[in-house]
Order: sequence, then structure tokens, then C-alpha cells
Amino acid sequence: MKVFVCRYQKFTLAIPSEYIQSIFIQSFKINNQVQYNSKNHITYISLPMLFKCPNVNIKHGIILKKDKFPSENKIILLSAKIENEKDIPEDFFYQLPKIMSITRFSHIFNGISFNASHIDRANDPAADIILQLDPEQLVQTIQKEIN
Repeated sequence: MKVFVCRYQKFTLAIPSEYIQSIFIQSFKINNQVQYNSKNHITYISLPMLFKCPNVNIKHGIILKKDKFPSENKIILLSAKIENEKDIPEDFFYQLPKIMSITRFSHIFNGISFNASHIDRANDPAADIILQLDPEQLVQTIQKEIN
């Protein structure tokens, strides 16, 4: 599975490319986890704020494919720098341990890996844990919270 790899402070995030329409360099910052622009009907989701990583700079905007989400609005994920695109086998990721279900956003991830073999920076602590994002579940969760 092709994923875009973004490094956060304590983990690496893998975003499946099948959900991504396009990527651009982000030039502005938002002050909330979610911000809706009623003029252009765009919902922005700040992943660093969502993951409680306020010191992580937003570098990229990721436009999600409209046909994958039941929303009338365009949805853009604001993310830490996309380091690269990798082809990581699906069996590299395992289901999240049940203990993680107590965390607020554990259900927005499809899988977890504790092996840095597919990440170039093997000595980087953020490469020790790789979380596979479930963009569909993320959007559903955000929509429930804002409605």
C-alpha cells in the first residue's frame, strides 16, 4: 500500500495515498483543530493540533478525494512535513491494542507498527511507532464533533 509518511514528535503517521487527491505546501496556520471556511466551503483539519503536538509546524495541505467522503465540503488535512511516499505492505501494520481504545482518537487509525524497517531514520524515536491513519473515520469523527 502506498502511503505518505509524516513525522510527528513521538510517532510517524502513514496516510494512505488512495484517499489523497493532491498535496500542496501550506502557507497559513489555523488556531483550532477544525476550521470551516464558509466562503469556499472547505473544512480544514489540523493534525498537529488534533494529536496534541502544538510545536509541530504545518508544512503540507492534503486535499482528500471528494468521492471517498460523504461531505459537500472539500476537506483538507493540515499536516507536518510529508517526508516521502513509501510502499509499505498492509501486513506491516497490526490492529491497535485494545488498551488504546481509551484514548480519544484511537479509532481514527487503521493500524500500528513498532518496526522502523520501512522508515529511513531508524535512529529517530518518531520512527519507532508508525500509525496508519484512517481518513474516513477521521472525517466521520470530526463531523460528529462539529454537528
